[in-house]
Amino acid sequence: MSSEPDKAIIKKYLDGECTGEELIKVRAYLKTENAQQLFNEIWNEEWSEKINSVPEPAAPSQMQRWKEMMGQRIPDFASAQPTGIPFFKRNRFWQYAAIWLVVLTASGMLALNYNYKKESPKIAFEEKINPRGRRTIITLPDGSTVHLGASSKLRFAKNLLGPTRAIELEGEAFFEVVKAPNRPFIVHTKAITTRVLGTSFMVNAFKGKPASVSISTGKVQVARNTGKKSIRIATLLPGETVTWNEEKQASVLGKVKASDISGWKEGRLFFQETRLTDIADVLERWYNVDIKITHKNTAQKLVKVNLSTNISIDKIMKILSVAGDFKYKIQNDLITIN
Repeated sequence: MSSEPDKAIIKKYLDGECTGEELIKVRAYLKTENAQQLFNEIWNEEWSEKINSVPEPAAPSQMQRWKEMMGQRIPDFASAQPTGIPFFKRNRFWQYAAIWLVVLTASGMLALNYNYKKESPKIAFEEKINPRGRRTIITLPDGSTVHLGASSKLRFAKNLLGPTRAIELEGEAFFEVVKAPNRPFIVHTKAITTRVLGTSFMVNAFKGKPASVSISTGKVQVARNTGKKSIRIATLLPGETVTWNEEKQASVLGKVKASDISGWKEGRLFFQETRLTDIADVLERWYNVDIKITHKNTAQKLVKVNLSTNISIDKIMKILSVAGDFKYKIQNDLITIN
């Protein structure tokens, strides 16, 4: 023949899409010695294209097309080889055929794996949400107990299976974790992650405020979240606390009575040189009230006081006003501090 067909026609031939005229041209060309080199180039290009697409499972129609192409084109090409071509050259076609079979197998396995993943049951999650003024006690599937504070949300898998027992927290909660040495208990918040094996501890992580972890019993690891990974900031023992300020990117270690930490779940609040505005935030959540502080200096005043939330907000305010040396007024759910 006077000229060789271009690669586009050869690829059409492999796909079974040649016209009658093109088919005659290709079959005539297959009997020439130059056919080997051109087909090698095309197979290399096709191989690169298909192997790069293996991570995406092949559609059934595509799988069938490849199978038909392998079944129909290989005999056609092999029978068209001139006997004068050395055996090792003829054999190269079959090497490429073997590579295609690998692609088919890999793609088929990925397709099966893909379908299996699609059919796998999704993990069912449960959410517990407390509005202001409400606290609840939650027993997790592993037997651990969570004392969830007001204005707080807890999210966890209903079965809590797997190598770790991971939950998500927004707000504050006291945890009493059942020991499971091979299955760490992990509390995720927006800013920090707390990892334990079996212990009791407190996590406070409200939006827009520094996050803190305080430990009553056992041992915990606390890490800050950076988006890509977690960086450890502290390992805590009983009576220790760490506060992470996301805005300042700084942590502060401190000491606290272990009994004060566990007392929170019983409604006891301990404030050590705490700003009055921060105490007001806590009381708003616990009693579902609004507290307005009219003077900035009063809001920043440091107060030391122990409170029991088992009494009314009226009595709480009387105790707090003495400790903070201020006057106040209560109108329904609004408390104004002067």
